[in-house]
Amino acid sequence: MRPFPQRALLLATAATLFLVVPVHAETLREALAAAYENNPTLTGARAGQRATDEGVQIARADGLPSLGASVGHTEQVIQASNSFFSPDRILSVSGQLTVPIYQGGVVRNAVRAAETRVESGQAELRGTEASVFSQVVGAYMDVLRDSAVVALNRNNVEVLSVNLQATRDRFDIGDLTRTDVAQSEARLATARSQLQGVEARLIGSRESYIRLVGHVPENL
Repeated sequence: MRPFPQRALLLATAATLFLVVPVHAETLREALAAAYENNPTLTGARAGQRATDEGVQIARADGLPSLGASVGHTEQVIQASNSFFSPDRILSVSGQLTVPIYQGGVVRNAVRAAETRVESGQAELRGTEASVFSQVVGAYMDVLRDSAVVALNRNNVEVLSVNLQATRDRFDIGDLTRTDVAQSEARLATARSQLQGVEARLIGSRESYIRLVGHVPENL
C-alpha cells in the first residue's frame, strides 16, 4: 500500500474544517451595533447633541478676557496744493484688551442655561436611541417571522403541486372525477396567492431593516 501523500492529507483536513465551521449569522446585538453606527436618525441626533455641548464653552467665553487688533492703511492719491507735510501713505495699528470684571451674573446664568440644555439634549438623545433600537428589534423579528412564513408557504405550494399531479394521474385512470381535479387546482392557486402575499410582506420587512440598520439582512 502506498503511503497517503502529506499534501493530500492537509487538503482533506482543511476541507473537513471548512465543512464543520458554521456560517456566521448576524445576531440581534450585532444588528443593534450596526444601527448605532449607520442609522441616520441617530447620527443626526448625536451631531445635534455635539452642537448643543459646544454652547457651554461659547457661554463661558463671554466671561473670558478678549484681545482685539485692527490695522488701517490710507493712501493719498491726490495731494492738496497747500499740504506740504502730509504723507502719501499712512499705516495705523491699534490693539484692545477687554477684561470683564463684573457682569451681574449674566455669564454664570448663561453657562447654567447651556448646561441645562446639554442635559435635556442628552435625555432626548437617549430617548431617540431607545426608540430606534425598539424599531430595530421589531424589524429583526419581522424578517425572521416573515422568512419562516415564506418558507412554510413555499413548502405548502410544493406539496399541493405534487398533490395536484397525483390527482390528475388518478383522474386519467378514472379513479377521481374532474371536480376533484378542480378542487386541487383551486387549493394550489390559493396557496400560490398566499405565497405572493407573504413574499411581499417579507420584502417590506427587509426594506425596513435596511432603512434602520443600514445593510441587507442576509443571515439573521
